[in-house]
Amino acid sequence: MTSGTFPLVPEPDMLPGRDPEMAYSRLMAIAGAIALSMVALPAFIQHAGTIPLDLRWIAALLLFSGFFVADLRRPRIAYLLAESAAAIVLVFLRCDGYEGTLLAVIAMQLGTRTGWKPGIAWICVQTSLLGVAIALQLGTRATWLLVPPYLGLQLVAYLSFRAMTREIAARTDSSRMAERLRITHELHDALGHRLTALSLNLEALLQRLHGPERATAELAQSLARQLLRDVREIVADSPAIDGVRFAHALREMALSVPRPAVHVEIGAELRIADPERVHVLLRCAQEIVTNAARHSNAENLWLVVGRDGDRFRIRARDDGHGSDGEADGFGLRGMRDRVERAGGELLIATQPGGGFDVTAWVPMGARAA
Repeated sequence: MTSGTFPLVPEPDMLPGRDPEMAYSRLMAIAGAIALSMVALPAFIQHAGTIPLDLRWIAALLLFSGFFVADLRRPRIAYLLAESAAAIVLVFLRCDGYEGTLLAVIAMQLGTRTGWKPGIAWICVQTSLLGVAIALQLGTRATWLLVPPYLGLQLVAYLSFRAMTREIAARTDSSRMAERLRITHELHDALGHRLTALSLNLEALLQRLHGPERATAELAQSLARQLLRDVREIVADSPAIDGVRFAHALREMALSVPRPAVHVEIGAELRIADPERVHVLLRCAQEIVTNAARHSNAENLWLVVGRDGDRFRIRARDDGHGSDGEADGFGLRGMRDRVERAGGELLIATQPGGGFDVTAWVPMGARAA
């Protein structure tokens, strides 16, 4: 961290718990306990020794607490809906002016699991209902006094937790990438050295062997060299690849086949930070090129890679003979399985004389649970 600046999001060690999910749960639990105390304590103090609280109000508060705890253990949108409803009911039954803090807690929960459009829409709807409830209880003037600050509080809570979620997700991806690089470097240093030594020893052995034994040793040396080459290729492909390097790898792949002519188009905005996404996209492109070369009898293959919202997209079409069905062979089935395991989607369209049209979408982030 640069001297004289402060992080916009807490460092992992500053969060209560090293595990991000545990950190979220603890922060939510603390925020929920504070908000519930702000709502419950003034009400009970005000009614201490006088008229008892409305049992319906107490029931609504308990329902909010129960759904809040249930959501901490197993997050569900249905629990958040129930929390919103319980918070609004509290205002309808009795308004002290503190109930808006419960909506801020809901906004924090939304920030960890929704996109910004549905999240902001949710906040606006529950704030509108809050305004209606306050107007019925305290009048229009109180509505104008209380609704704007509580709307602002919800937006701050939502945007803060949304930013925290994205930051921790990025750091998790970065840590995963660093670990992957460490493993590949260890693989190169350990196996590479030993395979090189093995190949040299086999070379020395070949100088002293004749007949069938020599042929066996030559085969062993060839296998050792192939394995060493495979290890180096794996290590070379491991670092994260941005759009430029991805385009270079794709164009090299296109040049590796004499037919069809592969026309590659890469979106200028393409940036790929996750090596797992790079691997999936390259394997998809490889299978598409292989399928066109082996089966479609195509002269040309057009391959377009870019972004489609929050997903990467590969679109490929050729001018081959096509088929009368989807023709999911072993390679295409493997590609479909690879894409779907990454949380993506694959669409294949073909007809006799119409060539193949293949589109694969892969989400930019980790697969949603």
